[in-house]
Amino acid sequence: MSQTSDNSRTFRVLNLTDSVKSQLEKLNVVVTQHENVNYIEMSTSENIASVREILDSNEIKYKQCSYSTFVRFKDSLTVEQLNQTASELCENVNILYSRVDENNHTGKLVVDRLEDYNKLKNSTGEINFYRFSPLNVPRVQNRNYQGRSEGGETREWQTVQPRRSGSPRNTTVRGQYTQHSEQQNTYSNIVRGESNRRGRGGASRGGFSRGAFRGGPPASA
Repeated sequence: MSQTSDNSRTFRVLNLTDSVKSQLEKLNVVVTQHENVNYIEMSTSENIASVREILDSNEIKYKQCSYSTFVRFKDSLTVEQLNQTASELCENVNILYSRVDENNHTGKLVVDRLEDYNKLKNSTGEINFYRFSPLNVPRVQNRNYQGRSEGGETREWQTVQPRRSGSPRNTTVRGQYTQHSEQQNTYSNIVRGESNRRGRGGASRGGFSRGAFRGGPPASA
């Protein structure tokens, strides 16, 4: 079952004129406004095509909405059982998308009305519904996929290429570390030889030069 909002009974419209509102009222739809954004809701899917036709003929931009929930449950569940639970909690619900993850304890369910979305989130029982977020989705080991969010609620999956063992980053770090170790060994040998040479000369105060102590090249004798 692919996720799509084409069958949603909720339309989001930015600029809605009074004349268009009058046309929509004849279709027995509900028009609400929130923060200068208009929402058109209908109880059945029969008027979706008619609403599209009115908006398109008046050159009004719109977007059909969807509301995603993250589902968590203890016992194993099928997609059919998940849909049945949502239908029992929300009368006349229109499920746009549903799935059960491989672990059989989480899933996703998408509806088309804010009222049904709130009912699912506020419900209590063996199946819990939460606001969908990529942070809620459990990561499966050895599964080379990552979430991608586009266009609000819609989320797809894209393949992630595994990093090669001989990547330039690992080679560069390893090479710097090896070079640094070789330099330290070289400086240690020079410092050791300088100390022995000064010791043979009987200099009691001429241990290490300042440069050699900091790891730099030894000072000239």
